[in-house]
Amino acid sequence: MLILLRTIMENKIIIVGGYCATGKSTFSHRLSEFLGIPCFNKDTIKEVLGDGIGPENNTIRQKGNFTTFILMLCIVESDFVLKESEQIKALLEKYNYKCLTFIFKGDFDVLYDRYVERDKIEKRHWVHDISKETRENFKEGHLYFGCGEIGIGQIVEVDATSFEKVYYEKLFSIAKNYIT
Repeated sequence: MLILLRTIMENKIIIVGGYCATGKSTFSHRLSEFLGIPCFNKDTIKEVLGDGIGPENNTIRQKGNFTTFILMLCIVESDFVLKESEQIKALLEKYNYKCLTFIFKGDFDVLYDRYVERDKIEKRHWVHDISKETRENFKEGHLYFGCGEIGIGQIVEVDATSFEKVYYEKLFSIAKNYIT
């Protein structure tokens, strides 16, 4: 889940969440550039925490999402589980924030293949170890933990099975209309 923040004065946040390998980070950075507002990526913070703690300590793999969530308060990015999404919702309600949420989903077989291929090509940070990830537990994990079910504020669902069929300009337009 990724949150783009405009200004605190306007009490508006854009969240980009959903399944792994759906292009959330790429979309969020492009949207940030288009709108001229900051983009906060949870994975980047999780990696910095991992570098500070080191791979010999399994804390980041076990509790990295939650630790990052606490450090960032409501500025998070990833495929958070439903419980964590509920915590974000409570924070937004407490501080009277409006929210636009993009939820990226897709066909699990396609997403799993993309997820594994991305890991081979990008040589991702060690905190993202997917060596034990199987096609079956990839899907089951997303469904069991409610990843992609954040449902906060105005919701726009995006089928990212095929990046070529995602209408990014329309999504940018929705976000621009939301913040103005």
